[in-house]
Amino acid sequence: MLQKLAEYAKGELEIMALGSFIFDNPRGASMFVDLKEKLAGKEIFFNLKDGLVSYVYVKNHSTFIDDHTGGEQRQFFSKFLELLKTFKPDLVIGYGGDMLSMTMRAEAKRRGIPCVYTLWNGNHKGFTFPDCDLVMTDSHGNANFYANNFGMNVQAGGIFIDPKHVVAEKREPKYITMINPVAEKGIGIFARMALMAQKELPNEKFLVVESRGSFAEGLAKLHTITVDKKTKTKKETHPFEAKMFPNVDVAQHTNEIKQVYALTKALIVPSLWFEGWGRVSTEAVMNGIPVLASKSGGLQEAVSEGGICLDAPKPCQADYNYIPTEEEVRPWMDALKQILSEDYTERCAQAAAHHNPDVSAKRVYELLKPLLDRSASTQAQYLRGGMLFR
Repeated sequence: MLQKLAEYAKGELEIMALGSFIFDNPRGASMFVDLKEKLAGKEIFFNLKDGLVSYVYVKNHSTFIDDHTGGEQRQFFSKFLELLKTFKPDLVIGYGGDMLSMTMRAEAKRRGIPCVYTLWNGNHKGFTFPDCDLVMTDSHGNANFYANNFGMNVQAGGIFIDPKHVVAEKREPKYITMINPVAEKGIGIFARMALMAQKELPNEKFLVVESRGSFAEGLAKLHTITVDKKTKTKKETHPFEAKMFPNVDVAQHTNEIKQVYALTKALIVPSLWFEGWGRVSTEAVMNGIPVLASKSGGLQEAVSEGGICLDAPKPCQADYNYIPTEEEVRPWMDALKQILSEDYTERCAQAAAHHNPDVSAKRVYELLKPLLDRSASTQAQYLRGGMLFR
């Protein structure tokens, strides 16, 4: 988003990003090839330049958010104060409902700097963003979720995906793929479909790309519940194990996601929880890959014309680890067969055009422009303007 905003503004924006080496999943650390060396060194602050955006990173003793010490938070806050003084932003953009994030926004507001919150999921229930001048999200599905459930005014700006990072140069599609095989992402639906495909689509191969969870662990947690007619007692069984799926190959997490799309002929995204967007769906259609997805949150926007969206079976929505029956999954199997039998090239191209990052940059810039026009940096304590992203 930051790079595209800077490009769209054509020199009108100077962007500084302040961050730390903390990840909500340990695999995120793999994005930094020399992270271990950086953490082992004596330097606390790291300055990087990527395209038109400058980055400042603050080192911590651990990459886990729960290990963030009070001293490290004060260190991070001190660097933030330094940037407010030296960079003199017109706008502060960030996210986080923790005390450190709220303290930073409070300090920016005290200095007359507008604050924008970037809201990418449906997890901020009950937080009304009283310290923000604008709450911005990617999808209209996410915006509607907060409007309908909490009466919040959230503006949709679109998704930012750089094609060069996700679009395969050469494709040899052979797999029906699912990425991130965990309960909330619908592994139960995928597993039932893969079993049914052994009879109905015997020549098709499936691929699971592990991310936050493993395929074997996800299968082991899936269950069925039977009720004894006489005693009315419930019995839970866990019938699935990996050896039952010879038609499913498993790949480890990769930062080169384009390698996955190079081998994918159709993507299944049977998500059960609320999806603010569904990034992999858009990445797939950018590769010309049709998507079969649930209607959760912003997934329908993410897929657009590039596939088919269905309601997930209601028992699965109520219990993420529930194994749906063949009857409950029948609409999904029929839709998969339709996708495999039709040419989605043109429809995927149309969907990809909707999600062009240049289009999203224009939308977001138009949302930010009224706040930038306040020119907070022209106040007595500031000399020049910019935008600080945290």
